[in-house]
Order: sequence, then structure tokens, then C-alpha cells
Amino acid sequence: MSIVAAAPPALVGRDAELRDLLALLDEAKLGGGALMLSGAAGVGKSALLGVVTAEAAARDARVLTVTGVPAEGQAPYEGLRRLLAGTGLVAGDLHGGPLRAAMSVLHRLSALAGDSPVVLAVEDAHWLDEPSWEVLAFVGRRLRSDAVVLLATLRDDADARTRLAASGLPVLTVPPLTGQAAAELLARVAPELGIALRARVLAEAEGNPLALIEFAALASRQDQELLASSRLPLTERLERAFAQALAALPADTRILTLVAAVNEDDAIEENTRAASLLTGRPIGASALVPATRAGLVVADVARVRFRHPLVRSAIVQAAGTGLSREAHAALAGVLPDDDDRKIWHRAAAAATYDDDIAAGLAAAALRAEGRGATGRALEALERAAYLTADPVRRGARLVDAAFMAFDLGDRAALERLVGRAEDADLAQVDRSRLTYFRDVALHFVWTGVDRLSDLGEFLDEMRARDGSAFALRWLARVSMRWYFANPPRESRALVLSAIERLAVPEDDPQIVSSLAMISPVERGRQVLRQLDALSKASWVSPHNLQMLGDAANAVGAFPLGARMYAESVAGMRARGPFGSLAHSLVGQATSAARLGDTRLGVIAAAEGRALALETRQPQWVLTADAASAEIHALRGATDVARDLAARVEQAFMSAGAYPMLSLVQFAKGAAELADGAFEAAWDALRPIFTPSEVSYNQNLRLWALPHLAEAALLSGRQAELCAVAGELTPVIEESGSPVGQVALAYIRAVTAPDESAEELFRRALRDDLVGWPFERARLRYAWGAWLRRQRRAAEARAPLRAAAETFDALGAVPWSERALRELRASGERIRRKHDARDRLTAQETQIAQLVADGLTNRDIGRRLFVSPRTVSTHLSRIFPKLGITTRGELSRLMAARDGEYII
Repeated sequence: MSIVAAAPPALVGRDAELRDLLALLDEAKLGGGALMLSGAAGVGKSALLGVVTAEAAARDARVLTVTGVPAEGQAPYEGLRRLLAGTGLVAGDLHGGPLRAAMSVLHRLSALAGDSPVVLAVEDAHWLDEPSWEVLAFVGRRLRSDAVVLLATLRDDADARTRLAASGLPVLTVPPLTGQAAAELLARVAPELGIALRARVLAEAEGNPLALIEFAALASRQDQELLASSRLPLTERLERAFAQALAALPADTRILTLVAAVNEDDAIEENTRAASLLTGRPIGASALVPATRAGLVVADVARVRFRHPLVRSAIVQAAGTGLSREAHAALAGVLPDDDDRKIWHRAAAAATYDDDIAAGLAAAALRAEGRGATGRALEALERAAYLTADPVRRGARLVDAAFMAFDLGDRAALERLVGRAEDADLAQVDRSRLTYFRDVALHFVWTGVDRLSDLGEFLDEMRARDGSAFALRWLARVSMRWYFANPPRESRALVLSAIERLAVPEDDPQIVSSLAMISPVERGRQVLRQLDALSKASWVSPHNLQMLGDAANAVGAFPLGARMYAESVAGMRARGPFGSLAHSLVGQATSAARLGDTRLGVIAAAEGRALALETRQPQWVLTADAASAEIHALRGATDVARDLAARVEQAFMSAGAYPMLSLVQFAKGAAELADGAFEAAWDALRPIFTPSEVSYNQNLRLWALPHLAEAALLSGRQAELCAVAGELTPVIEESGSPVGQVALAYIRAVTAPDESAEELFRRALRDDLVGWPFERARLRYAWGAWLRRQRRAAEARAPLRAAAETFDALGAVPWSERALRELRASGERIRRKHDARDRLTAQETQIAQLVADGLTNRDIGRRLFVSPRTVSTHLSRIFPKLGITTRGELSRLMAARDGEYII
């Protein structure tokens, strides 16, 4: 026998909102979704959510609900624990960092939705603990293939808007009722009101359903004095309505409700102890009875909750600042020293600067950040700044808080803190930090190293004031800007001297990365030695591996960089953080572009870009696009490459980031090479090597040298190439740059006279090029072409065939076709078979390869941060594209040797 739920009560004036919400339920079995309900307090968000969840239950959906409460804001994942209680989620699923927790929840919900749709209903999501909110936002962005619907209500205030903006989730704003709907609701709740009072209530309530009900009750009691306060904002008028009811309560009741209102914990025992301390006389739980009868609070034997959030603020408002501070001080007096809430209440009770409290808050900020509550950490650090007596130290803490807001992705807090720090009395070193940070984080203004020209002095000052570790952390943040800014040798020397004065281990990854970025020539060989040693160490964390990948790329050791990034990505997939994973993926894509590995590169660039967008890191979006442009060029998709390059070029030009334009020129040059326009390729790449050109880059020219050498060879510019090589040879010898050495070996062979060319080709091919498959294939192609021109066609075929096979394996189709044409000219009739895998998107290719590696849908989902059902949906598209029907066929196809030819 089926059970039919009672029809949900009709809501007045909410037909449009209900249509949007019920449409999600209608589509749930085809694929889930999320919708956040935002609006003013009392506007009816909860009523809408109640109707939809009742309808979901009537449709046999599984409804999971939770309400955010301020008391749990400091308890990581407490909201998730309550939401998913009884679903099979265990405590261990929420350990190991936010990324792992998010994947555990996504997979748990995907499994639950296998039998019937699941609806997650979250009330007052603005009060959920931050880790729970981040997990739910992560899940909500991925509800495409699973029958899961996420609905949440949030107040329309600055903090909630920040949460919503960062979440990337769709928002339904619940507006006030129309005049007609408000009149209909008022007629239902207070039919006895006369015409004059009815008009007054409608005018005062401004379409807010809660206000209509409360003001109607006041008007029915002839409380017209309150209704006359029309100049007050609506919520303040509602608070006054609640405060009027509070005023009639006994003194002990008012004190106890005040303590509960300023406390984030709703435990009656804790609140009664604090109230007793405040008054100096015992106050028991019975003091809540009058407030319960007045409809202000709801209490049981252990907990007390307020009927509406506005009741809480009304109580605090009515008490006044002085008494509220005393309530906070009383709570601090009953809490143990190891409870971080103690320092928070001490801070709330402070009426003036207090360095002891400020230091306690700064320490609490670090603890909160360590347990994943970064929003709480930011709040603590900002409050610590305002309580700091020394103006200079206060300014330094504001700058630190701004950095934390940037890491958190809280744009509103970032702008606020930067503005306040700019007005602070900052030390020179902190002013420099702020200026640099503002330009990079807020405006993407490119100042090169102009504002950091005295970085060496700043490092010395920071070392003296805050210690070497702090100075090194700052250095690691700014060093990448130096790498792309063409600083003169004398400027680099001053910074190097300051680095040598830091009391830190020489194998600290931050030091290695900073040296590589600031001085890849003078310290190149030193960095390479340290990278070699660190690559064998077992203690290096994923974040450190990322820095070492940056260092390896900076000194041109791209095979080692690719390995470091791969290990970093693997570690961050398991433990996070998300934003740093985006950085590592973009670094991996950059290494792949330099190595010609387009199959890996297109996947890493696409995923890195998506994560950078999700974590609001525009600098990595642009860098991903730059790498992707070159990768698409190498694949032969030159129209896509040029479009991406144009987009990146516009962004860099707008920001004045002219040295970064070298990345654009890479892509343009690669596109011309792919199209066989070798003169145009030379013209695109040559500005990277020319100091008078806007896209000149003293470090990245070594990256571009292999492409420039090929363009020169195929356009007959060997003499000009020799001039460039002669200029760069001392730089390459001093730095030990691996990419430079590979390029020089190629250049020496292709520009040599015929009588010495063969020995130089053989010598170059004897070098260790295991990590440089594209460059080895490029050299083999040139060697085979030279042999054919020497009328040694039979000898030419082996290197040409090997080159074509390698280019094919890397996905560099134009280079493969070029090698095949040369091979056919040698007398071997051969053509390339079409590779069905080229029909797949980047993510489809990634999933197909993981299937070939033997991973299950669940394993793949965890690797790619999607649900198993989403993986299944992708496979349903992959199979028809490849003309197969089973995972076994897919495994065989992906494992098949690239570069199969028809002879």
C-alpha cells in the first residue's frame, strides 16, 4: 500500500519561485542540480523550502535536512555530520583534508541516489561551519549526472553574499511579496484589522511575510506607536517589535537570554553559569520560562534556541554595548583556557586596544587555519589587528589578514582589508608588501620588479623583525614575478646576498624555488644539484613538490619539472588544497608544452583552468590558456591556438605584463610551425630574443630556442640562428640549462657544413634525451632529412620512421605528417592511420586512459573530483565516438601503440 503525503500548504505570491524549485525535482532522475535561496530575514525562504521538501517526500525522494547554527560555526564538518547522519558516512570520511571529505560526501550521495532521488535541504546555510559549506558547494557544482538536489537558504547580508559568490552555485533571490500578495496574506492572518491599520501594516511590512505577521499582531494589540517608526529599516523595526516583548520579562530572564544571545553555544548549563557570574547570584534554567511563553526562545532540558535570528539581535540591541560586553566577559570567565571561544569572548569584551588579546587571537587564527576553518581564521586575524596597540604592528597584521583573505578567495574581505591597510601606519617593508600584493591580487597590474627593486633590503628587515622563516615565506611569494620581469644582473646580485643571510637550510624547497626564479643563470647549476637531491627525498610534501616543479621549469629542466608536478598533483588530489592543485596542473601543462606531450598537456591545461576558475585564480587561468594555446598548436588545431593566444595577449597587454607576452609568442610561433609557415614562425619567435621588443624575456628565450631553431632550419636562416646561438651559449654554459643544452646540440648539427654534420648529428643523438621525446624526434627528423639530401635514402628511413612514431605518440600531428612526407620522399610508401582517440575531449581522453589503466568508475571519480555516475555518463559518450561497446575494447584501444601506419 502506497502512502500519499498530505498536499503541502499553498504559499501566497510564490508561484514563480515554486516553479523553479519544483522543476529541479522534476529533472532529478535525469540529473541533479543545486539552487540557493537568498533573501532578507522573514521573506519566506524557509516556507518555500518546506513546501519543496514535502513535495519531494511525497515523490518518495530521500530528504536530508540540517539547519546551520552559530554555536557550531567553529566545529569543522559538524553541519555535514548532522545532515548525513544515518546515511553510512563515517567519521573517517571527513578526515584527511577538505578535498578528501568532499569526495567522500559526493560518492556517498551518488550511492544513495542510485535507488531514489536525494534532496539535501539546508536551512540558514550562512551559519554552517565553513568546511561543511565548502564541501556542499563542491558537491553542488558537480550534480550533473546524479539524482541529487541541493537546496539551501541564506540571509541576504554581506557575509552570505560572499559565500554565494565564491561558491559558483546558482542563486534564486526571494523578493518581497507584491502588493496584491501581501494584502492576501494579511487578510488570512489578521482578517479583523480595520482599513486604516491594514494599510499601515502593509506599508510598514514592505512585502516581508514575517513583518506582516508580527506587525499585524502588534496592530491588533493597538501598538501603533511602534508602527509609526517608519524611518527605521525593516529588520530594525522587527527587532524593536521583539525587544518590546522582551522588555516585559523579569530581569534574570533578560540577563540569561542576553548571555545566550551573545554565546555561540546553546548549552543551557554553560549559559546559566555565565549569567550567574555576571549578576553575582544564581540564575537557573527556569529563568527561560517567561521567554519561552513570550515566544522568543525554544528550550529543552539541555539547549536553548531563538525563535528567529532577529530575536537574538533584538536582545543584544536592547541590552546596549556595555552590558553586552559584560556578558562576553562572563562567558570568557566560565570557559577553560584551551577553548578558543575564550579568547573570542575576551576580544568581544575588550573596549580598547589589548596586545595580550590580540596575540591570543593571532594564535587562534593559526589554529583555525590548521583545522580548515579559514573563514574563522581570517576573522580572528582581522580582529587581532584592530586590538593591536602598536600602529605599525596593527598595519602588519592587516596586511597578513589581506593575504589570508586572498588565499581564502574572499574578494570582499580582501578589498576591505587592503583599503584599511593602506590607511594604516605601515612600516616600509609592510608598505612594499601591500603595494605588491594589491597590484597582483586586486588589479593584476604589472609593475615588474620596480616596486621590489630593494627586495634585498626588505628581506634583511623582515629577517630582523620577524625571523628568517617569515622572510623566506615572503620571498617565495614574490620570486615568480622576478622571473618574468627581466631584472638586471646587479639587482639579482643584491637579492642573492640577502638570501644568503637567511638562517634556513639550503635544501628548503622555498629557497631552491626562490633561487631558481630570481637567478636561474647565476644559480642554475646550484639549483639543478639541489633538485637532483630533493627528487630522491621521501620527506618532500605535495606543496613542496609544486615549488620544486616551478624551480625545475625555471632552470629549463622540464623532464624533472614534469615529474615533480605529477607527484604534486597526485598528492594534492588525495589531500588538497584545491587552489594549489590548480597551480600544479597548470605547471604540469607548461612542462608538457615544452616537451611536446600534447596528450598530457591538453588534459592538464583543461583541468587546471577549470580548477583555477573554481578557486578564483585568474593568473592561473591565463597561464593555463597560454600553455593550452601552444599545446593546441602542436596538435595542429591552429585556429584554436590563435584564438587562445589572442585572448591571453589582450589580458597581458591590458595589465602591462609585457614580458609575459613571450608565452603568447610561443603559441603563435608553434602555430606557424604547425601550418608549415616557417618564415612566419621565425618572425613570431624572434621578438622573444630581442631586448628592444616588448615581448623580450631573458629567461624564457631559452625555452623558445628549440622552436626558433626549427623555424630557422626550415626557412633557410641558419646564419641568423648561429648568431642567436652564439649570444646564448655563454648563458647556457653558466646556467647549465638542460633545455638550452638540448637546443645547442640540435643547432650545431643542423647548421654544420656537410663534412662535419654527420658526426654532430650522431653525437647529439648519443646524448641522454630519454626525457626529451619531442626534441629527440625533432633531431631524428632533421637527421633523416639530411641523409636523404645526401642521397642516402635507405639510411634516412629509420630515423624518419622513428620520428614519425614519436610525434604520433605525443599527439603532434603536423610534425608526424611532415616526417611521413619526408619518409615517402625517401622511397617508403606509408601513410598515417586516423586515430579515433583524437575525437575525444580532454576530459574524455583522461577518463579513457584511466579506464585503460584498470581504474574503476569510483577510483576515476575520486581522481577527477566527480561522482562515479558522472564517469559513467562520460563513458556512454566515449564508446560511440570510438566505435566500441566494452571497457575491454577501450583498454585495448588506449594501450595500442601510437603511430600505426599503412604501408
